[in-house]
Amino acid sequence: GSFIYRATRPFLPHKLDKVLEQMMERLQTPFDSSNVIRAKGFIWLANCPQLQGDFSLAGNHYSLLPGNPWWAEIDKCHWPKQLEHDIAPLWHEPYGDRQQEIVFIGQNLDQKAICKVFNECLVSDDSMKVGQEVWNKMVQESGDPFQETWDAAITLAQTEGHGSHNHHNHEPHGTCSQENHN
Repeated sequence: GSFIYRATRPFLPHKLDKVLEQMMERLQTPFDSSNVIRAKGFIWLANCPQLQGDFSLAGNHYSLLPGNPWWAEIDKCHWPKQLEHDIAPLWHEPYGDRQQEIVFIGQNLDQKAICKVFNECLVSDDSMKVGQEVWNKMVQESGDPFQETWDAAITLAQTEGHGSHNHHNHEPHGTCSQENHN
């Protein structure tokens, strides 16, 4: 079976890392009985509001690397024609198109339980009200297991010109860190 996990709050990196490790180990509920064979999608990390995270899982290996900027980070004059109309259902002020969207494919998937453990990785409703500066502090205090990999990938992309997609400019976007990016 398959299902799509969606959320409009960012993940706290240390919590997400723990759940992904549990998914790989397949020892704890719900991953002891839910066989996730493949998962793919994009994520929003609490300390990296500029870039989508490209998530991919196959078997017992996963990657989570920085992807394209969120459309909310790009001036609308650089958007493709019709994008504003097409993206409207995904747009949630004040965060624009930032969201979680992961497709899970597997056997005996306990959708409710899997969604519950991923929901526990999200910034709380109360923290959503206070915003980016507080999220950055939360991540700084708890750590970001993805930061080194993301910073290296972003640096590599900047030095190579990242020519694989040229529909927008990456110039205003830097590394993802626990500092405020306003």
